[in-house]
Amino acid sequence: MKEKTTQEVLALLLERLKINDSNALAKVYRHWEAIIGEDLALNSKLADLKRGVMVVEVTHPTYSSMVMIRRKEVLRRLNERFPELKITQVQVRCRS
Repeated sequence: MKEKTTQEVLALLLERLKINDSNALAKVYRHWEAIIGEDLALNSKLADLKRGVMVVEVTHPTYSSMVMIRRKEVLRRLNERFPELKITQVQVRCRS
């Protein structure tokens, strides 16, 4: 049996995890810093995208406030890059 290259193994893993361009979360996650902003990117993560709602998890309540203050800008950036997702709302939850 021929050994697989690292690239082949990675491609198989991504395929099994359904992490590709057809996965909305994966597409947005790759552009997270540009969407949420450089200063918030380290303290937030995309948790979910469902029925027009983007759920963002943050590390502290202060960052929750920052995301909500910028939500219109975040939605604009998101919908410019991924209009097919039709995201209309941002929800934020704090994780400890």
